[in-house]
Amino acid sequence: MSATGGGGGAVAMDPLEALFSPGVGAGGGGGSRCLRPAAGSFWTAVFDYEASAEDELSLRRGDALEVLSTDAKVSGDEGWWTGKIGERVGIFPANYVSRQPPRAPAAELPGEAGREAQVAAEIEFSQLTLQEIIGVGGFGKVYRGSWKGQPVAVKAARRDPDEEVGATAESARREARLFAMLRHRNIIALRGVCLQEPNLCLVMEYAQGGPLNRALAGRRIPPRTLVDWAVQIARGMCYLHAEAIVPIIHRDLKSSNSE
Repeated sequence: MSATGGGGGAVAMDPLEALFSPGVGAGGGGGSRCLRPAAGSFWTAVFDYEASAEDELSLRRGDALEVLSTDAKVSGDEGWWTGKIGERVGIFPANYVSRQPPRAPAAELPGEAGREAQVAAEIEFSQLTLQEIIGVGGFGKVYRGSWKGQPVAVKAARRDPDEEVGATAESARREARLFAMLRHRNIIALRGVCLQEPNLCLVMEYAQGGPLNRALAGRRIPPRTLVDWAVQIARGMCYLHAEAIVPIIHRDLKSSNSE
């Protein structure tokens, strides 16, 4: 059961307070709940941030900071926390920090690992076989297909007639970078990206069971199974909100987007 299907959309939170779920790792195990970070816990900056007011903290990627409060009444705005770096106390955007240490920049990683850190593997469009349309999302149409003999979901980028092809390619590249950072058993995985204009597409893991709404409508499901599916979806959402290196909010969670 995946919380985000081939046709679902996802965007980076801006701003949204990240949540902390102790005990739930990248593999999605455990049954703990998403919680706010406890005051006094230490978090790591995953992006640079330049303070624009006297009460703000400047962040540098890799900085360790102590979270003093997540209360918007203390920071003055939703999505901002109060923290401390060294002797300096101030507020900062919550979506610039993570419980996980930041990943090494691609330039610091050797060979293939460095390229994968920037974006997933590039796939030749000629290697893909497209079949029927299985969904339509904000990114574009989603096809069932195959790549190297394996079933995949191919998300073809929608191009605005008034937009340059290069802009659409950059949008596809950004989407691929976003998905490439996600590693969770309940989140559809990115296999690769095709950036050969005009065939711009993301190649995703294919969920064999189809959309959840079809499964729910087709037969009576035992309550125990329904609860299990709900827990899996919740774990996927908790990962996106709390544990991904860049916090993500799906904004279109529904049974037709869950597989």
